[in-house]
Amino acid sequence: MAEAAPGRGDLAAYSLLAFPLAFGGLPLYIHAPDFFATERGVPLATLGLALFWLRLFDAVVDPVEGWAGDHWPRTRGGLIVAGSVLLACGVTVLFVPPALPVLIWFALAMALASLGHSVISVNLMTLGGLWRREPGQKSRISAAREGFGLAGLILAGVLPSALQPLIGRQAALLALAAVLAVTLLIALPIFRGWLASVRLQIAVPPDARPDWQALMPFYTVATLVLLSAAFPAALILMLVRDLLGAEALAGTFLLTYFVAALPGAAVAGWLAGRIGAVPVWSVALILSMAGFAYALTLGPGDVAAFFAICLATGFCFGADLVLPPAILSDRIEATSTQAAATRAYAVLGFLTKVALALAGAVALPLLQLSGFRPAEANDTNALRALLLLYAALPLLLRGIAVTALIFLHRKGAI
Repeated sequence: MAEAAPGRGDLAAYSLLAFPLAFGGLPLYIHAPDFFATERGVPLATLGLALFWLRLFDAVVDPVEGWAGDHWPRTRGGLIVAGSVLLACGVTVLFVPPALPVLIWFALAMALASLGHSVISVNLMTLGGLWRREPGQKSRISAAREGFGLAGLILAGVLPSALQPLIGRQAALLALAAVLAVTLLIALPIFRGWLASVRLQIAVPPDARPDWQALMPFYTVATLVLLSAAFPAALILMLVRDLLGAEALAGTFLLTYFVAALPGAAVAGWLAGRIGAVPVWSVALILSMAGFAYALTLGPGDVAAFFAICLATGFCFGADLVLPPAILSDRIEATSTQAAATRAYAVLGFLTKVALALAGAVALPLLQLSGFRPAEANDTNALRALLLLYAALPLLLRGIAVTALIFLHRKGAI
């Protein structure tokens, strides 16, 4: 007998927490490094190294979070509350005047925010994956969660740029932290009410563990895609300001990108429920490659072209958000390792952080070696290096990823 589909109210109650959670993800890695480079004077290579070590810290913590969630599943609600406190405190402390040396302050605040974000995201994805078993319903749950997350990304991405001309950059980023705290206070009671009413199969055999070998093909493709997204995420503000010469439009570009992802996520979730998540993701990756290829032609003042690129790649980004968790949930179901699902999702979170770490550790020092200086006049070679790291490297990574995805899917490995 088919399972009843989750109602819209239940979907909203589960997914609402993804709205504030989005504040501690991509926008933090867009705004914080550029803020500390331009406002605090931290060298790009130093920031890149610091971000790399922060992600390694997350790499150690994530498996512990996954193990704890699997062995004490009834504590997931409490873990999410604790993660919310850490996330709100870390983001707030990051943008207040430092009471310690700037680099130490940056590292401690980012560690707090990252730890809180990890605890929430791993457990939230796990609960969604265990809620229903049918692939179409998994895609619907994932699409609802990522839709609220995209709404949070839109607000977190554009709010600082909108407020900066009025109250200054630091105050605008502190306003972002305040909105994060308020939305967490609203979302947490609603989420806890959903968690108390939903029925999940959470009994854990003592020897439960994910089938890592069966999941490795998926993780390989996911890593390539995450890397291809991490480079432009780390460099977009520099591209807009220093190559296009359109700093005032940075918020509008981000808004365009994230708004385009909303219908992209909805369409991807709808199509995945009908023809399968892997074929839909393959097409989305190919379409996004066309956007990155067009980005290689950008030069100073190419504002209209970059708007088109934001629309195209943003639409495809919606699929990148919705489909990998749904595919991972299907693989967990296929290997009958639901009792170890938190560890499997923790690895996906870990790979996201590794991608961000490598992007910062590779891109920022290379830019510095090329002679690039943020918010200063740069020569042609430095700007070309910026464009290659922003577009050419992601294009190559996505090409490898989609080739591997199609091949592995035909073999039945994904």
